[in-house]
Amino acid sequence: MNLTVRQLRAFTLGARFASFSEAASRMGITQPGYSLLIRQLEEEVGMALFRRTTRRVELTEAGREILQSAERTLQQLEETRRRAEDFRDARQGTLNLAFVPSVGCSLLPPILSRFAEAYPGIKLVFHEAQAVGFAECVRSGQAEIGVGLLLQQDEPFAFEPLMRDCLVALLRAQHPLAARATVTWKALARFNSILVTNQSSVRVHADRAAAAASIDIEPTYVLDSLTTAVGMVRAGLGYAVLPSLALRSLDLGDAVPRVIEQPRAWRNIGLLTRAQFTLSPAASAFATIAREVAADFPDVLAPAKSSGPRASRPAS
Repeated sequence: MNLTVRQLRAFTLGARFASFSEAASRMGITQPGYSLLIRQLEEEVGMALFRRTTRRVELTEAGREILQSAERTLQQLEETRRRAEDFRDARQGTLNLAFVPSVGCSLLPPILSRFAEAYPGIKLVFHEAQAVGFAECVRSGQAEIGVGLLLQQDEPFAFEPLMRDCLVALLRAQHPLAARATVTWKALARFNSILVTNQSSVRVHADRAAAAASIDIEPTYVLDSLTTAVGMVRAGLGYAVLPSLALRSLDLGDAVPRVIEQPRAWRNIGLLTRAQFTLSPAASAFATIAREVAADFPDVLAPAKSSGPRASRPAS
């Protein structure tokens, strides 16, 4: 049986108004055209659905039997149409988003603020992970889009850079190197170091840069939290290598960041998706806003000092 939406709509309108002429008018077609739709429908179901008189039409027993089912079908189709339009226009839906912690405490909040204002009907599900786990969230499809970085070029991914973030050495104000405008990996090698776990992109880029300088930095302390690293620097336990992107969200106290040179270590922060996968409308809208916010993001090498403590956050 091959029933069409147009036939079912003609049938329900005829039943509602008990008039072919009125039903035809509501559909914006001629009465002969309407009568053809009803005749085709009756042929398809193999039964008469209306009794016709010179003055009115009324449903047959078969017509009354299937009317409710026809109305439910049209309601369900209308609901499907509305849901499809809402999804297409990013008015409703769910977006699974991955990010690395240093982005989560810096670049991400203004993106989310603008996105929530523009698309309040989209539910966001967060997946926060360090660099290795971040990429796996996107690779597995657990997250549709990520804001972070790609440690190695990988065929399953599409990566769109948004901004560059350089690594800095955070030094206690009394540190012997604090008076310098910049520091080198070689100069830092003489002092106690506070580094994050090797699951973090900060550690990966720091190790690469140190190796390029022919320096092997053996960490004195290894931890997961940027906040803890700052506290240890302020306590005089050593210097920490941190992403400049995260500095604005940390209470540095009297500690000072210095760009590390020879060579500088840069992280490309951007949007990570699966290659050859079409983004949903919500993810596309998110990507557009992320580009706009990243383009206007303030200088991360001039951090604003915090007036209060923040919760410990793992490094990215």
